[in-house]
Amino acid sequence: MTRMDVSVLLVSWNTLTETRRCLASLPSAATDGLRYETIVVDNGSRDGSAQMLAERPDLLLIANDSNRGFAAAVNQAYAHATGQLILLLNSDVSLHPGALTKLVRFLQDRPEAAGVAPLYLNPDGTVQQHYMQLPTFRSALALATALRFLPGFRRAWRTYLMSGQDWSSCPVPVAQPSASSLLLRRSVLGPAEILDERFPIYFNDVLLARTLADAGHQLWMTPDAVVTHTLGASTGLLGHAARSRHHLGGLIRYLRVTQPRHRLGVFRALVLGDRLARRTLRRPGGLGLGDLFAALRGDVGPLPDGGDSRSWAVMLSGVAWSSGEHRQHALARELAAGRRVLFVDPPGPYPRWRLTVRPVEPSLWHAVPPSVLPFGQLLPPVNWLNRKVAAALLRRWLGRRPGARLLWIDEDLAAPAAGRLGEDTVVYDATDLDWTFTRPWNRWHLRSGLRSAVAGADLVLASSTALPERLPVSRRPPIVVPNGCDPSHFCADGPTVERVGRLTGPLLGYAGAIDTRAFDGELIAAVARRRPDWTLVLAGPSTRSGRAPLAGLPNVHLLGPVPFDDVPAVLRACDVCLIPYRLGGLIDYVHPKKFYEYLAMGKPVVATPLPALSGLGALSGLVHLAGDAAGFTAAIEAALDSCRNPDAGARRRAVAVRNSWSTRGEQLRALLAGLEAERR
Repeated sequence: MTRMDVSVLLVSWNTLTETRRCLASLPSAATDGLRYETIVVDNGSRDGSAQMLAERPDLLLIANDSNRGFAAAVNQAYAHATGQLILLLNSDVSLHPGALTKLVRFLQDRPEAAGVAPLYLNPDGTVQQHYMQLPTFRSALALATALRFLPGFRRAWRTYLMSGQDWSSCPVPVAQPSASSLLLRRSVLGPAEILDERFPIYFNDVLLARTLADAGHQLWMTPDAVVTHTLGASTGLLGHAARSRHHLGGLIRYLRVTQPRHRLGVFRALVLGDRLARRTLRRPGGLGLGDLFAALRGDVGPLPDGGDSRSWAVMLSGVAWSSGEHRQHALARELAAGRRVLFVDPPGPYPRWRLTVRPVEPSLWHAVPPSVLPFGQLLPPVNWLNRKVAAALLRRWLGRRPGARLLWIDEDLAAPAAGRLGEDTVVYDATDLDWTFTRPWNRWHLRSGLRSAVAGADLVLASSTALPERLPVSRRPPIVVPNGCDPSHFCADGPTVERVGRLTGPLLGYAGAIDTRAFDGELIAAVARRRPDWTLVLAGPSTRSGRAPLAGLPNVHLLGPVPFDDVPAVLRACDVCLIPYRLGGLIDYVHPKKFYEYLAMGKPVVATPLPALSGLGALSGLVHLAGDAAGFTAAIEAALDSCRNPDAGARRRAVAVRNSWSTRGEQLRALLAGLEAERR
């Protein structure tokens, strides 16, 4: 067997794109006839990595059925290595041309060096700080607690990070360079393993550096060899909670090996006090108490298995999954196109102690949380208790299914759950102003929740262009993601409801709640009296006060609640569709999703001039706006004339397609991708 100059040891776990890019960079990095072999260990990936690697004849693949951890995988690869030099290489590293050869030459020119790391660059070309001193007791405390902000610990922290060092000018000895790309002499390593498998993810490279230093060996970095490191491609899939537990638990294990027992006790006490203080101050993203105590014992928790590694979107919804088809349902399905979604109902009105979770669609689960006490919507302490108990149970369920977590809140009363689910990112979706749905005496409760939810969000969305100005101040301006529609459901062709089809005269349709909060019954009654030859078909649940203005009008037909699947059959029989919402009230900020549903069926729309609709000048001729009875009647007459124009119907359907939920999903996924890129 030909002995290689370098053995490249690469570990892959669900990083298909990064692994492919890393392997593609190797040939140009090895110049001047440098001979190298590539040994890749795949830790049970489910993203196609193993299949891609199996098709490459230029490498040796060791495919594990499950995730054995980074340290164990490196040792697996090491058992097959034949090179005198060993390159530890992360899958999210791309080597620049000649980089591997320059690392090899550095060790050839400096026989006293045990290993060398390259200059790390971020994807934007800036220098990446990836070199540290070995942790001392004081710098470990600075790493794990807020003590780093105190003068004595701040100095230890800066020394540990080697702050102020110019990495781009000349080679520098480094006690602990990152093992993301580290070339080592085989002669300084053990015969059977490189990394200590008691440290499956974090601090295995730190212990390796310490072991080499104790043996009198020195590690270096050289700026002549350059790599680009995207940082955290695999560990980012774990999510904040699992990452934090592995990191703190790994640090405890490291200190157990390197520090006296009494110091370890002091360290645990100070870290516990720091984390409890963070919880008291409601700092988001902390470890749950169970995970915290486990990590302080040195228990890093289970490794994520080789299964689904996609991130989670935990949607704390203001509507139940069974309540019909709302914005929340549509966006949950769109989010499920790229991640796993846990749709969580609001707490119910009756006491309930169990959390139930069931799959409802591909990549989409429905959770019914516990309600320890009733009346949470009215009593802040009860709401706080219900949300905290639900968050603890949800976190336990998610803890068995690792993955980065996005917390999505669209109900203001869910704000107390923020920071309790181990989330990496928080999105607040302003679907409605919840405080406008309750009695005046209870509005302060919901408005307080709104302020908390907006203040804690990394991204604030709004369902209407009229909503941002009504929201509290957020860290960045809200982004409007309007309501949309499902054009395939609201299609023009299909059956009609028989009892609607039997009605005579031009048919004017409305689908929605018939109440006094949004629906303008007085306006509809005035139109009905003006034009007794028109027939108004109103489909939806109604209140007594909402029905009152319509009483005794023979040309107004109330169909009552209609299942969502049957709404298109009602509207197909109608000539014109209506949005008769009140103006100047608490709800005129809305962008009614029925607007695009009407257009999807090719129907002309007559609406009151809601702020969100008044700005749609590009839809001239497709929607007619009027605010009083005379104007609304005239607008309906114009709409009836246009409904006979087939070109106008095609234009309406085209507008609906451009405003479909799938289009909203594309916008949403782009926003979240940008947000997640910022946090790396």
